[in-house]
Amino acid sequence: MTLRARVPVANSVRFSDLLSALSFSLDLTEGQPMGHALRTNLIAMELGQRLGLSLHQQRDLYYAALLKDVGCSSNAAQVFGLFGGDERQAKGARMLVDWSNYFRAAFYAMAQAAPGASLFDRTRRIAELARRGPRLASELVEVRCERGAEIVIQMDLGPAAADAVRQLDEHWDGRGHPRGLRGEEISILARVLTLAQTLEVFAMRGGVEHALTLVRRRAGRWFDPLVASACAGLERDVAHWCTLETRELQALVVEREPGGAALLAGPGATDRVARIFAEVVDAKSPFTGAHSERVTEVAVAIAHERGWSGPDIAELRRAALLHDLGKLTVPNSILDKPGALTSSEWEVMRMHSYFTERILEHIAGFEWLAFAAGAHHERLDGSGYCRGLRGDQIPELSRLLAVADIYDALSTRRPYRPALAPEDALTIMEQDRGTGLCPDSLDALQKAIDSGVPVAGEDLGEDESRAA
Repeated sequence: MTLRARVPVANSVRFSDLLSALSFSLDLTEGQPMGHALRTNLIAMELGQRLGLSLHQQRDLYYAALLKDVGCSSNAAQVFGLFGGDERQAKGARMLVDWSNYFRAAFYAMAQAAPGASLFDRTRRIAELARRGPRLASELVEVRCERGAEIVIQMDLGPAAADAVRQLDEHWDGRGHPRGLRGEEISILARVLTLAQTLEVFAMRGGVEHALTLVRRRAGRWFDPLVASACAGLERDVAHWCTLETRELQALVVEREPGGAALLAGPGATDRVARIFAEVVDAKSPFTGAHSERVTEVAVAIAHERGWSGPDIAELRRAALLHDLGKLTVPNSILDKPGALTSSEWEVMRMHSYFTERILEHIAGFEWLAFAAGAHHERLDGSGYCRGLRGDQIPELSRLLAVADIYDALSTRRPYRPALAPEDALTIMEQDRGTGLCPDSLDALQKAIDSGVPVAGEDLGEDESRAA
């Protein structure tokens, strides 16, 4: 018997509920504590109201704040390649640096360059950062912001919200990135959002008074002076928001969705969001390109062979698309490591399934799906992770998903070898029949392959030793 009773996913969910929950994954990818985007949202909305933004502008600002970092995974591998350490730490520390101050920028580069490496390697990397740093920093920001804006458009949230995400790193004095926009060339939503996220970061680390002092110092440089002046008297609200637990924080954000009637996501819109976030996950590493999409195709093919239909297929598709959502919390120093992982690295990797569940369970009505998606690394004999479930404790959906996940890992090309042929992949998987993997799903996979299920052999996929 599974540990959690199955509850069907609702036909529609509040869009704010869906995106506010998924924003937790973006926080962790950017080296921020869970709730960063939600606190930024609350600060931005308060500023927007004080500035007299229209209801339409407030709604655009609301969703831009939740999705401000949705392009973050697109430059994660590049940031890791540049610094040679945990890119989440480098990204998080970046928010604390005044880039107009050369010495502080240089200190940041020295602190983040290949921590733990030899003096020679660190010196070489610091020299490379000094040579390419300013131009490369602008390129990395552009990759993230442009991809984020594209995703906002894909979600039908409009060009104003997309511009707010695209211009997130522009500064009032024209010294921001990537385009060096100045003053009112920057959209009012971006000006508000840039200040709101900076205020949140410094309030969480140094206290609200420190954060507001910094805002006043940067007014006229980083920030629109008018927006900065609207921060007066925010101390008590910001201090309160910084103390809230994630569920309280999310409930407050959802409650404050502007416009009266809540924007609902029906099955089609929910599936579109799931597919977009699957792309966000897979973009984090060059070794996971399109992995979630392929796993979904294989899982659905297996399910059809087993006679599943209707709501069961729909639920499986969402779980498959989002099963690796927790990978956004894993640093690229682990995801992209060419050799074997150390025991401590394995512990970090194994936690990704825990974070998949923890993030998805914040979506109202997704509690069971969160549990099932997070259990895709459990094994019938109890040797899996992260709970060590066995047998019927593992949902049937999770057992099926495990087979699809491993099959994709084995049948996809690696940098050091071609993709395994379907029969070779199945031979390896058969070794775990009945002990680790579900026999019924293995049989169904064989039938699906015989029927011509797509086998992707050209795109890169994750190493099977890290998928199993």
